[in-house]
Amino acid sequence: MVLEEVAGLLDAPEVRSSDAELLQRDGLTPGTDYMGGRTVTLTMLALDDRELPALLAAFAPGGVERPLEFAFPGVAGGRSRIMARVRKRAVIVDRDFHAGRRRVTVELAATDPRLYSADEARATVAVAVPRGGRPIFPLMFPFDMGNSPTARLAPGIANSGSVDTWPVIRLTPTTGEIRDPSLTLVHDGVRSRFATRGLRVGRGDALVVDMARRRITLNGASRFGQVDPGSAWFALPPGASTLQLDVLEGPDGVTADVLWRSAWM
Repeated sequence: MVLEEVAGLLDAPEVRSSDAELLQRDGLTPGTDYMGGRTVTLTMLALDDRELPALLAAFAPGGVERPLEFAFPGVAGGRSRIMARVRKRAVIVDRDFHAGRRRVTVELAATDPRLYSADEARATVAVAVPRGGRPIFPLMFPFDMGNSPTARLAPGIANSGSVDTWPVIRLTPTTGEIRDPSLTLVHDGVRSRFATRGLRVGRGDALVVDMARRRITLNGASRFGQVDPGSAWFALPPGASTLQLDVLEGPDGVTADVLWRSAWM
């Protein structure tokens, strides 16, 4: 099979504008632009009729989004992927078809327009000095707040792409229960904090924070109601960042895994 053409992969996706018309005046009130989905069209040539059924089966329309990996020199780090599904497929039966040149055109629709690194990056962040489960309140004289829960920075949080990418954070305590975990992203001196309140995560429980989907689950059940109202669902900007983990109460050895893919547009 020969891949003849790829269209739409490097095009700018459609823009969703929020500009508003001015009443009884010329012009618009500027709003924020957001990117829409991405449409990628593949034109392929099957030179062996025995391969045609497999090609048609691989690009059957419908279903859920699946990863399409590709490798073009100089494009999105060299080896990348999109999540897409087949929306259209065309096979023309003509003179070329009977001569052994079977052209198949496939249209892929990706709801996320970003091109992601094929390799998922991972880093681990740990609370450097936890509170050890000691309550803070009520305050008693003389004041003894204990060691401050200074967070250890996660190493190697780097988005090598050109646009923001959304991380997934997984926290599974192995030494005991923790209370009210929080995460702080620091990039170029700007801090973005995601915090919880009234949330207890027991030993062996799995807390997952999916920043892209604005979703937080504990053992698969939603805990959205326990997100602090002032929290930011943060993305990783291009370049290097650091991530801090803190807990209000908890034992030693609390860590969280951070997973992300560098992203390009």
